[in-house]
Amino acid sequence: MLDAVLIEEGLGAPTVGVFTPRMGIGAPLLAGELVGWIRKAGLSVEVRVPSRAGGVAVELAKAGSWVEYGQPLVHSGEGTVAGAATRAVAGEEEVPEGVTVVRADTDGTVYLRPEPSAPPFAEVGAPVSANATLGLVEVMKTFSPVRAPRAGVLVKTCVDDAASVEAGAPLFWVGPA
Repeated sequence: MLDAVLIEEGLGAPTVGVFTPRMGIGAPLLAGELVGWIRKAGLSVEVRVPSRAGGVAVELAKAGSWVEYGQPLVHSGEGTVAGAATRAVAGEEEVPEGVTVVRADTDGTVYLRPEPSAPPFAEVGAPVSANATLGLVEVMKTFSPVRAPRAGVLVKTCVDDAASVEAGAPLFWVGPA
């Protein structure tokens, strides 16, 4: 685990490698929060928000892009989640004010329920707690939970159960409670 580097624009890469974002546009930059991962030499290194950061994420480096040390990963803006710039990545619909987009950490298959006959982890409109499991992404028989970045309400599910997803693809929208 490494803390992101504080740069004028926001948060920079603490090492070189291929970046996969975990937070979405509008996410608060709270100390210790997971920014994403940088893969290098077959290893995946967690990148976290350093203690002196603040503001909200208004732009993220593209998922799967190569980054150099100090290159911007997250451009920060002033305000709170509700006041954040919430424009989605080009090609995606506009994200409503105050909503955090939860994205896929890696390429794989997303599952919205723990097993085929079980109810979904979370229903649209239902409250979710911070770090609650919203789904699973399976890669080579390894299942990784997709967690809510904050407490709130599940506003939208952006994918179908058992759909293939790419790293950085929007999976869920979590809004304020």
